[in-house]
Formats: sequence, C-alpha cells, structure tokens
Amino acid sequence: MQKKILSAAVAAALVAPAAVWAQSTTVLYGLVDVGYQNVSKYGPGATNKSAFGNSGARSSRLGVRANEDLGGGLSARAVIEFDISGDSGAEGANQMTGRQTFVSLDSKSWGELSLGRQLTHSFGNVAIAEGIAGANSFQSFYTMEDQITRSSNYLKYSSPKIGGGFTFGAGWAPGEDATLSTATGSNKNNRNYFDWHVRWEQGPFGIGLAQARFTSNTLGAAVAGQGVVGATGTLVLGTNNFAAQAIGTDFKEKDTSLAAYYKFSMARIYGVHSRSRQSGATAAENLRLNGARVEFDIGKGTIAISAAKRKNKLTAASDSSFFGLGYYYAWTPRTQMYATYGRMKNDPLATLNLNGAWTGTATAGFDPRGLQVGMGHSF
Repeated sequence: MQKKILSAAVAAALVAPAAVWAQSTTVLYGLVDVGYQNVSKYGPGATNKSAFGNSGARSSRLGVRANEDLGGGLSARAVIEFDISGDSGAEGANQMTGRQTFVSLDSKSWGELSLGRQLTHSFGNVAIAEGIAGANSFQSFYTMEDQITRSSNYLKYSSPKIGGGFTFGAGWAPGEDATLSTATGSNKNNRNYFDWHVRWEQGPFGIGLAQARFTSNTLGAAVAGQGVVGATGTLVLGTNNFAAQAIGTDFKEKDTSLAAYYKFSMARIYGVHSRSRQSGATAAENLRLNGARVEFDIGKGTIAISAAKRKNKLTAASDSSFFGLGYYYAWTPRTQMYATYGRMKNDPLATLNLNGAWTGTATAGFDPRGLQVGMGHSF
C-alpha cells in the first residue's frame, strides 16, 4: 500500500511541472517582403532609377511572442521584434529590436498594461484607416500623416471592449533628460510624450479619435546621446525620446487624428483626417491632412485606390497631394504578391517623397512617382 502511495506521489510530481508549462506559450513569427522599385521625378535632372527595396507592402520582421497564464483571467506577455531588411539581410532602419520590445499584464476584465518600446495609440488610431496597403507601399499615404509610430520608455494602457465595441487607452513616455536644472534654467519635461485614443467598432463600421503631445524644453544645457525622430515617424532613441531643439527653445507639438472605415461584402472604404500643430520659436508645421482609400475584392485579389491632400498653414507653398493605385494578390493566406503605383505632387517648398521610396527625401518642388512589384511571405 505504501509503495502504491509513493508511486502515485512520484507520478504527480513529474506531471505537475508539465501542467504548469502547458499554461505558457512561446511563438516565433516573422515576415519577409522584398520588391523591385522604379522611381523618377524626385529631384533636378533625376532619371528613372531602379533598385530592390525592403518592406514594399508590409514590414519585414522577426519576432518572438511569449504568454503565460497567471490564473484568474490574468496573463503575462512579452514581445521582442527584430527589424530586418529583406533585400540585403542587414539590420533594419528601426535598430535591431527597435520595432517592439515590451512586457505586459493582460486582464480579460481590466485590459492590458504594457511597458517598453511599443506602437503608440496615435499610430494605432490612423492604422484603422490603412486597409490592405498597411503603412509601407507606394499606394499608401502614411508618410503624410505625421504620426509617431513607436515610442520607447512607453507605459501604455489599452482597455478591453466595453458595450460590445467601445475601447480606449492612454500612454506616457518620459524624456529621461538627466539635465533637470542648471545655472541657465531647467530641462524638466524635455521630450516627454503623452497620447490617448477612443474608438467605436461595431459590425462593418468603425471610428476612432486620438491625440498625441510631446515637448522639447531645453532651457538648460543640451544633453549628449539624444535620439532623433525618424523619417517615417518612428522615434529612434538614445537615452531620450525626442531630438532636442536649439538651446533656449520651448517647442511643443500636438497631433490629432480622426479615422473611420465602413466594410461592405466585397469592398471597403477608409478615411482619415489629421492635424499636426507645432508651437515655439522653431515651429515649422501646422498641417491638415485629408485622405481616403477604397478597396475592391476580385477573387483572391484586391484593387486599392488612394488619394490624399496635406496643407501646411504655417509655411506658404508647402502643400502636397497624393494619388496611389495598387493590386494585391493573396496566393495563399501566408504568401502575397503585389504591384503598386504612387505619385506625389509637391508645392515649391514641399519635400514629400513616396512612402518607402529608396531615394530618400524628395527635392523641394519636385513630384516623385514610382512603381513597385514584390512579394511577401509570413510565418
């Protein structure tokens, strides 16, 4: 009898760890997207130039996602995403793990609280109007929206769905400027960031409102090792959140966006209105953007048409308009082929290029246009 009891105890001890580990999961995932680009009209004397590019329709990445059930509807989560260049294999523009690296506590009843480098609520709001184009293709007007995509040191709360379709959230990131006071002044709140969003999604309709604010207050001495704001709105950071303005300035920016969609059985309509206003001695923007996208399904393929207009009320002759056309073919749920065309029309002082174009910033007053053909595979 004692031997049977001992055998049962040993068996229970061996089974218990397996039961615990069964509540924890780790998933490796990724996407590689490579395409051919032909771009022209981006500068004086520019001829058609060709190159292979990375992330033509969706961003190439390699990620690890871990989740552990803590019981009572609560779970712990961690995400690490590596930014990769599909065309060259080099480290991507967002640094090695600069896409996302965060930990979180997620409750089915109370929502998720996360900390680390993450997508912002500001970007998440305009993303509901991106559609199949995502934020990368020549057919997307993402670069015109002037939203901060990711933030480091970002404490983020995201609510669960309430009332069947209502969600909200807020996030905050300190600038982490060590020079809080000097003989010439204080850098308190320098490069601090805050945003929030509210959204309603029910059936085929969804609408969201978001606002983001950040400050550069460099009344004291400048701090070495500061980050810069990347060309695509990503915060590329050193120890701080935002690029410093000139010493002695008090620079602020407020970004607001209203985005919506309506989905029919074989088509979708997306729209976004956003504003980005700067204040202070170095302010150069007071932007208004209106953009729309329509998608039509044809078998396994989707045709997408986009148009947008951006006006800068603070600087004359700095407006830009955009037209884009794309075809996306879902060969399988994991493999996508695509062909997209985009054209930007710039006023004499405007310098917007096509989203994802390898030529970098366009020359002021020129009207870049381009074609890309590519393939993406996710796993």
